[in-house]
Amino acid sequence: MNKAKKILAFLLASAVVCSVSTACGNSESSSSESESSATEESSEAETSSAEESSEAEESSTEESAMQVQTGDFEEAVVPQAGEAYLSMSDGQWWLQYQGSDNDYLCYDAGVVPITGNGDYTVSVTCDTNAIRYDTTGDINGELIANGTSFMAVQIMDGATATPNAVIEVTAVKVDGTEIPLTKKSFTNTEETEINGEKHNNIRSNIFNEWVPDSSLPSDARSAEGNIADLANASDYSATILDPSAIGDWTTIEVDFTITGME
Repeated sequence: MNKAKKILAFLLASAVVCSVSTACGNSESSSSESESSATEESSEAETSSAEESSEAEESSTEESAMQVQTGDFEEAVVPQAGEAYLSMSDGQWWLQYQGSDNDYLCYDAGVVPITGNGDYTVSVTCDTNAIRYDTTGDINGELIANGTSFMAVQIMDGATATPNAVIEVTAVKVDGTEIPLTKKSFTNTEETEINGEKHNNIRSNIFNEWVPDSSLPSDARSAEGNIADLANASDYSATILDPSAIGDWTTIEVDFTITGME
């Protein structure tokens, strides 16, 4: 539009000069006015077209982003009372799942209802479009977790939903490769706060360095009985694997056996 105004000002100045000079006639003036009007209309049309094109591109981008958010994202998984889940954090306390839909690893988390004695599997994964988008802003972004700062199998509200359940961790698999277990797991009750709400969970630690072997919880138990009453109590620990064996990972699965339920 500025360019058109400059052209129009020049033409108007020329028209003034022509009115003083007898050489400029009505036909020349009409021609100049016609050309000026055409130039301004053309410029306005170009500006309008550019604005419409920009708005169309923005609308297309918004529609594309909305489609990604609603069509390509996996569902967040939140364990309910009586359901087991893998509670864990990576080595940087960044990628974690503590049972909340605010956790990065909540998408496609392998949660399982405990219906009686038997074998079960829980899992977490960072191989989802949702977590890649949340962490990198791109569903095709590269995301690989590393190590662990905490890992445990928990039963949500297990103290009331499955009060007699005993969890025995039998295998930990990192991207399909089984990690050696160095100790036996025990089961105890722990109060856990999730999104401001307190839960009395049943837990079996896999890696919890805040619980020393010399001071296990008073209610620690196994399929063999209360840990404090066992001759082989030293076989049990809150850390049953070497965390350095975890390394880089995309998916972690934990197999466990439930006993003690009637």
